[in-house]
Parts: sequence; structure tokens; C-alpha cells
Amino acid sequence: MFSYLPTLTLIVLFILTPAVGQESDDTTAVEEEGSGREMFTSVDVSYSQDKGNTDFLSLYYGLDYTLIGDAGPLTDTEFLFSFNRSDDQLDKEPFTDDQYLTLKFDVWANGKYSPFLFFQSSFDKTIGLEDRLNYGLGGKVGLMKGFSISYAFLYESETYEEYSYMAYTDSIAIDTNEYYWDVSYFENGDSVYYSYEDSALAIQGGKTEFFRHSIRPKFKVKLFDDNVVFDYRFYYKPKIDDFGDYLLEHELKISIATFYEALNIDLNYTNKYNTRYDGVSIINSDTGEPYKAVDENITLGLSFMF
Repeated sequence: MFSYLPTLTLIVLFILTPAVGQESDDTTAVEEEGSGREMFTSVDVSYSQDKGNTDFLSLYYGLDYTLIGDAGPLTDTEFLFSFNRSDDQLDKEPFTDDQYLTLKFDVWANGKYSPFLFFQSSFDKTIGLEDRLNYGLGGKVGLMKGFSISYAFLYESETYEEYSYMAYTDSIAIDTNEYYWDVSYFENGDSVYYSYEDSALAIQGGKTEFFRHSIRPKFKVKLFDDNVVFDYRFYYKPKIDDFGDYLLEHELKISIATFYEALNIDLNYTNKYNTRYDGVSIINSDTGEPYKAVDENITLGLSFMF
């Protein structure tokens, strides 16, 4: 799905909790004497609706909470809680329906080496993903100014919707759930029609459990006296036992400060590739069209900070 917002989305960012202690690279903080920690909380809300010739409803909301500081004997730690939900409908049919809940705990977060724990629960109904749970541990290495690379070893449980699809042989449709390989065939003139076994053509849905690698190069810099933030991340996530089954994810975030201190212009771009749908015709029951292996999204908006 390559979706552009039909109108400019206004993202209202509330700074709910004052920050304390040291200055952070990723957040703007207000110091509070005597606390020794730094906290940052933001809430994002977006609502859009069109009626008439177009019946479109869009709702997005998210919450991010970051706690930075020392945790007992562990120094320079960073705890992240992130939740976001997108729910869009076009002509009262699901258009975007996804949700992500992420927890991450880093030790020595701003140092050259940083071990971390990771947990995420998510779903994305637009690609048939009913539920995905993954958690594990990893580490980050800072290689040069703005550039780092991280690795995580993750346990993953994912549930895709159950599906079946039609196989076509010599222009004759064969339901793969009712026919089996070479158990029946017939001749009509010069043509021979075969029946194929379901498992030879389809990958059924349902729940699977496995382990996954997650490799993430990252490049983040602040330019023009920190008025422009450029943040690019690339994820390569193959299964441990099958490197031919993997996910690729690109994330780009650009934030530009304006003449008004509390107002930023934000550009977010994501590109996600899933080998599950590459070369396999799996029908989306909501649209009647096959799932595509690549999803792209670009969003241009405004952020207010106060």
C-alpha cells in the first residue's frame, strides 16, 4: 500500500512530563533540580474524515514515554515505552488497521557499546498479520559520528489469517483444497488437466513460532545548529533456520525546525518488504486483490511542542 494522506495531517505533540538531569540527544527536556533523571512523554493524535463522493475515515493515536538516567548500578540507561494505532476506513472497508506496542531497555545508551532488551507486540490486518510477538536481547556499537549498528536475537510468534486460493492449469480453475497431486487427470483433445496438492501451492496461515536475527544499521545526525534532524534506519530480519524467509524495513525521519520554536515540519517514510508474498498469489479477503510484497508509506505533517 502506497498511501499519501489526502490532507495535511496535524500532529499535536503534548509534553506532559518535565525532564530532569543530563541533556539528551533525542529529546528536548526541562530540568528539575534534585531528580537525577530525565523523562519525556509525548502524545500524537490525528483525525481526518471525508464524506460525499469519498467516504474516508482516518484515526491515528500514539504515546511515547522515555526515561533516561541511572538505574541503581546501571549507568546511562534508557527505557522506552511506545504505543501507536492506525485505523483507516475507505467506503466503510478497512484501509489501514495496525498497532504496535514496543518496550526497550538500553544500558549505556549513549556510549560506544550498549546492550539492550527488546519486546514488541503488534498486528497489521492489511497484510493478513493477525498477531506478532517478539522479544529478545541484543547490542549496539557506535562506529563513527552519527552511525551505529545493532544486532538482536529474537524469539518470534506470529499468526497470519487462514487462507486458500485458486490454482490455474491450462485456463481451468482448480480448488487446491479439494484436489491432490496426480490422483486425477483427464484428457480433452490435446490438453491434459492435472489436479495439484494443496500443500504444493499454498502456504496456510495460522500460528508459527521461531527465532529471528535482527540487524539494524542506523545513521542519525543533527544539522544547522540542531534545526534539522536526519534519522535513517534499515532492518534486515531473517529467520534463524531459513535466511530465504526474511523482512526488510527502511525508516526515514526528517524533522525541520521553523521560525517558531515550538513548530516543526516532519517527514516520515517507511518501506517494508515481506518475502511471504513474493511470487505467491495470496488473496486479501477485504480487497479481493493479491497481497503485495512491498508496503510504502509517506507522511508529511506538523509537530507542535509546548
